[in-house]
Amino acid sequence: MRREIPRRALFAVIGCIMAAEANAQVVKQEVPGVRNFAKIESTVACAGAITPVAIQEIKKMGYASIINLRLASEPGADIEANIAAAKAADIPYYHIPFNGAEPDPAVVDTFLKTITAPGVQPAFIH
Repeated sequence: MRREIPRRALFAVIGCIMAAEANAQVVKQEVPGVRNFAKIESTVACAGAITPVAIQEIKKMGYASIINLRLASEPGADIEANIAAAKAADIPYYHIPFNGAEPDPAVVDTFLKTITAPGVQPAFIH
């Protein structure tokens, strides 16, 4: 039987490894509409699920973009509402669906190209 690692656990591990390797400062905050918010230095913040109402607050916090790695089929993903809220808040929104159970190298490449593109950082990743 194949065991699926919950995606938020995977992101937490990746974020912790990145922070430890870079000796980065990790700051946890409470943000309305955002679960498990952790700011890693000033380049990225990683979090769990967000609601469309959180997008304006993310913009106010100074993030240049939002990168959503959730699958559209995940409960509460609401991709269309998040895209509309991002457009209203005038913040670029990238949906790069990542399946932790069946990782696709092309998705990883897309993420790396996106996160390193000019003007994308600091990025809010969830």
